[in-house]
Amino acid sequence: AALPNGNNIKFSKLFGGKSDLDFAGARARPSASRRGFLDTCTAAIAGMATSAILSPTNKALADESSSSLVPKVLVLGGTGMVGKEVVRQLREKNINVVATSRNGRDGTAALDFTEVGGDIDATISRLSEGCTAIISCVGSIGTDMDGLVNSGSGKVAQSALPSSVKKFVYISVAPEVREASKGVSFLKDYMEGKTYSEAAIQSAFGSSGRSYTLIKPTFIYGGDEFKVSPPRVATGYGKLVEGLLSTGVFRAAAGVLPGIIGIALEPPVNVEAVAGAAVSAALGSNNVGNVLDTHDEIVDASGV
Repeated sequence: AALPNGNNIKFSKLFGGKSDLDFAGARARPSASRRGFLDTCTAAIAGMATSAILSPTNKALADESSSSLVPKVLVLGGTGMVGKEVVRQLREKNINVVATSRNGRDGTAALDFTEVGGDIDATISRLSEGCTAIISCVGSIGTDMDGLVNSGSGKVAQSALPSSVKKFVYISVAPEVREASKGVSFLKDYMEGKTYSEAAIQSAFGSSGRSYTLIKPTFIYGGDEFKVSPPRVATGYGKLVEGLLSTGVFRAAAGVLPGIIGIALEPPVNVEAVAGAAVSAALGSNNVGNVLDTHDEIVDASGV
């Protein structure tokens, strides 16, 4: 018997391996013979259907359709401590990622807020093409360019309005840190840049089917080394301090002591938790609000 696509089935294989069709036997056992014939034909047709479904053309179409449904996220500052962790977590979830850095290192796209100037609209239009969300991990402290760099995320939010981006997530700074830093000259530009970006993001993504999440930790720890500029505390020590300051006695003290003393007693946040909260917000988790400004809110949103 001949089947489509050149799949030939010999009668000898249909009837228990007999070399020739035994018509007499077939008449004597019509039910078994017909059942065997139908079962074999069904298996052959199913095999051909599977082959057709998995053909290179159909597989390519399926892959293309699947790829178009996967979210795509633009990560600003993708090579810093928080940015690298955000990129890692997104890729772990098989999310398409476009990451930027100041000089385009490590396979990222170059985006330098100190040089982009009037070209920022065109640059962001190109980088955000097809993206559903932007996560900004950009931050600069202790340089002559702090104001310009830290206000860059707000300018990106405004430039992204014509794009497909519906969600903007920004790693900012806790309000109590901002309050305590008043009068500290070397933090002035840093705080003004962050404040500008927050306001611009809220204005651009606060309506018209768009949304935002501002993540405001007091201090972020992570990595395997200590640094002074930018301030860094290694993971092992940071976890120890976080656990200690998360106890009831220190929580109570942080709530009543003023200024920098109270802030120093607030538990720091692991970089994995900050990144996890940012990723959850970017991917549309219902557990993430517009503002996460305490240790517990950030950790809860991260799922870490």
